[in-house]
Amino acid sequence: MKIKKSVLVEALKVLGKVVSQTSPVEVLRSVRFLGVGEQVWLTATDGVESVTVEVAGDAGNMEDFAVEYKALRELIRSTRGGEVEVTGKRLDWPEAEAVPDDAVTVELPPDFGKLLALAAPVVNLREARLALRGINLFRDGVTATNGKELLNLPCPLKIPEDMTLPFPLALLTARPEGAGTLHVWRSRNERLFRIVIGGFQWQGKVLPGNFPDWKQVIPADKTLDYRIEIHKPEQIIAFLKTVPDCPPFHAVELNVVPNGVTVIPNNFPDMELRLEATVIGAQPRAVLALNKYILLRMLQQGYTKFRAHSDGRIPVIAEGGSGRYLAMPIHILPKHQPEKEETKMENVENKVVSAPVQTVAPNHEPETNPLDELCNTIDTFRNKLKLALDESTLLVRKVKEVQLAQKQKERDFIQAKRAIERIRMAI
Repeated sequence: MKIKKSVLVEALKVLGKVVSQTSPVEVLRSVRFLGVGEQVWLTATDGVESVTVEVAGDAGNMEDFAVEYKALRELIRSTRGGEVEVTGKRLDWPEAEAVPDDAVTVELPPDFGKLLALAAPVVNLREARLALRGINLFRDGVTATNGKELLNLPCPLKIPEDMTLPFPLALLTARPEGAGTLHVWRSRNERLFRIVIGGFQWQGKVLPGNFPDWKQVIPADKTLDYRIEIHKPEQIIAFLKTVPDCPPFHAVELNVVPNGVTVIPNNFPDMELRLEATVIGAQPRAVLALNKYILLRMLQQGYTKFRAHSDGRIPVIAEGGSGRYLAMPIHILPKHQPEKEETKMENVENKVVSAPVQTVAPNHEPETNPLDELCNTIDTFRNKLKLALDESTLLVRKVKEVQLAQKQKERDFIQAKRAIERIRMAI
């Protein structure tokens, strides 16, 4: 079978996302070639998902064989010229389950692949909850969340119930264009799916578990009492790329000032960017602080309108892109504000010393209200308590991540040990 070298390289980039190169099973580390005439189908599987890519080639009457992925990479490196001649051996390849007649068939829009590409950066593959490692499809569109941010992209899909696709790594690599088809059906108490877009085909299992009821997180329009519209997002994007990391929050403040906003990293108050922006609505009583990476993704995807609440206690909705981007503001006390207040106090003291002494009647001196002091003390205590709770929640998540990573290492060790034992027995 003859295939253009460039075509085979692009196909292996996609299939390499599915092939298990270290698997003891030969099928799982191989690529199947099935060709008739000038049509060739290349297939790879990891035992759960299966990906097929259609390419142009020269297969003669009928050819069906398999080649290990590593051997194909070596063949490409060692072949000179623009065409590769591939030969292999027949393997008992597991056939993908056929789509039954009663399967649900949904027509996918031409931009479906682009929507998944926009949602992919929000997915956290290390999340303990399996449902959050994928992208959710429902009647009105596509949704992805990692528990800290949420992206909702409108896209009408005629599916009877929502489903969560596993992370579409092969699809994101292939970038298929044009309208496609989604098939969903049940088999042996599992939900299976098949997505076909042009010459790309992806089949696998729907992720188990319930996706979070994210609609309850979206605040009502009446609760968002002010809006910030950024006119030159490229300035903020360039500025954020220069801001050093400061875990765990990576907080960046958007301070409303006359005729615009100032962008100030919470842990680096000397770095400041001031730019023009349109602010409509109530005067914010709390500084809007967002995670640096979340804000960067928002701006890079075209979300330049931020709707928020003046108290900063509910999620922020970013608009202007392909859908709605939600993120919870960070409730921390800015470190640079007390320094400014102390500077102001020093200036006031200097002015009082240099001013002429004036006699003021004792009865006219303002008295401190104990109730106001009590309210201020309570507010300060609440802020400290909220910060402590946020930090404790973050520590709990990190502990769970470490436990999961340790369990995964133990599983990998056991699998490697079993593979070595199988090799010894084969020898």
